[in-house]
Amino acid sequence: MTRGVLGLELYEAFELGPLSVERLDVTLPNLKFPVDLSGGVRVFRHRRGRLERLVVSVETSRLAKWLENRLRESLGGLVRPVSVWRVPHGLGVGFVGARGALAFDVLWAPVEGDARFVVSRARGAALEGPALGAALHVVDTAVGGFMKRDGRAFALAQAGASVVRQVMPAVGARAPSADVRAGELDGRGDIVRVEFDVAFPPPGLSRPVMSAVELAELTRLADDQLARGNVESARAAYVAALEQAPRHAEISRLVADIDVHAGGRAEAALSVLSEAVDPANAGATGATLLARIGDLDGAKVALRSATRDEEYGPLAALFWCELAGYETDTAAKLSALDEAVARAPGFVSSRMLRFEARLSAGDVKGALADSEHLEASTTGNAARHELTRACAERLLAHGFQREAGRLYERALRYVPDDPTATAGLGRALVETGKTERAVALLERAIASGERRGEPQGDALLDLAKILAKAGDLPQAIARVRQIASPSERLAEARALEASWREKLGDLAGATVAYGRMREVLELAPPEDVRRATDWLAEAARFEWEVRKDAPLAERHLALALRLSPRDRRIGDEYRTIAAIVAASRSRPQPEP
Repeated sequence: MTRGVLGLELYEAFELGPLSVERLDVTLPNLKFPVDLSGGVRVFRHRRGRLERLVVSVETSRLAKWLENRLRESLGGLVRPVSVWRVPHGLGVGFVGARGALAFDVLWAPVEGDARFVVSRARGAALEGPALGAALHVVDTAVGGFMKRDGRAFALAQAGASVVRQVMPAVGARAPSADVRAGELDGRGDIVRVEFDVAFPPPGLSRPVMSAVELAELTRLADDQLARGNVESARAAYVAALEQAPRHAEISRLVADIDVHAGGRAEAALSVLSEAVDPANAGATGATLLARIGDLDGAKVALRSATRDEEYGPLAALFWCELAGYETDTAAKLSALDEAVARAPGFVSSRMLRFEARLSAGDVKGALADSEHLEASTTGNAARHELTRACAERLLAHGFQREAGRLYERALRYVPDDPTATAGLGRALVETGKTERAVALLERAIASGERRGEPQGDALLDLAKILAKAGDLPQAIARVRQIASPSERLAEARALEASWREKLGDLAGATVAYGRMREVLELAPPEDVRRATDWLAEAARFEWEVRKDAPLAERHLALALRLSPRDRRIGDEYRTIAAIVAASRSRPQPEP
């Protein structure tokens, strides 16, 4: 009996996607009494009933997994699980992808029997566009198939009827008529519930939800443009909305956020933002704008305010990492990165930044502790191998050869035949004086790379240096000649080849090698300009002092001067050689 009338009820919860239908009460009106109940439920299941009460719940962890399955490619591909948590009057959602982090709230704002959510408080870090646009795209991807979007509001018409049309036929009963109103969102622990009942009065809205609904109506057209990717049209619509609601803090933030990503509009964005809110209280957007006009102290204050109010740990960690980038003092930078790691201990980005900062500060023990934690928090042999190898490469670049060797050995545990890690271990052993074992490892890395079709330019160059140091210059030249164009150290290889050919007396070969080196540097600007300039200066010295070829020496010095226009030494040498070339060209040439 349901409210004095014979009816049907669910006797156990029914799972519907991420939702759980906990209770469903259907009355069977217009029955003639007395009623024969001897046939059981099967006699009544096909009668047209009326929905009286519906209770639907969702567990935040289950909703997070459901969203993750639908949003794997969002933000360039998710790099950690989706997070969902309870907030007043709704749910908070957080994502971290390859192209930034995003968090936002969805507030429950029902209209009669319609289920309606409003996206609110969208914020992000390292995104390619405004945070609200990314949030609307994410929600559209997740629920756009069954909910209608209107600006930043998403609605499911007659939600109670939609649910029972899914549930009742699945359990072998006829779907009832449904004219129920939605109640308030209620929750305990990680479970959120909402109840629909035919006896509920029209739903009321709390003050924060009412403000969010009013804002959604005011910016509906602008939000639609932003969701479609029409950023400039959205900005114009938001500015028009400011005329109706002058100095509205949230709309001003949206205009400033658009201008931040457009670039070159710092002053215009600050003028709009400062009319409504102090930029130091405008979170990451205010921090970026203040930093662009040179107010680093204000940017730091804004980021500290953003981290204090942020519930989503990875996003707060990224704010602390951004704050560390503004710090010039090493201790202050490390302190900010410590806060970032504390807010999200398993977040790879912040711990990797602290690993690098500790290396730069010479704290190899702390850096190794970070590398161990990164390895432990990563799953899968391939991922652990890549991360451990990356840490080993950074250790080696900072001069910690022994520690780098140990991490290379750990990387090879996961992928034993990886040529890059094998070559890295060999390079670390070279630096520690274990040449014989290093040679064996480098040769193995070269052979493994050839089998995989992955040329190991670094291994070939390191092996050639060992051979040259041992006096075997022909074999060293043969090794560097194997280095092809994909290698980032191709210019260095050609420079070494030329110097070794000069020592062997192969002057023509040295000229050809120096010419190839210059061609490489002309086509691809080098990362280490200083070293490239030294190679070109050495090539010019060889061509003038040994080969007496002033025009060729001038060409080498011209490129060196283009790479280092303020290098006085190169400038002096270029002027000297250029004068010699000019003088030789001014002499009358004998007629043939």
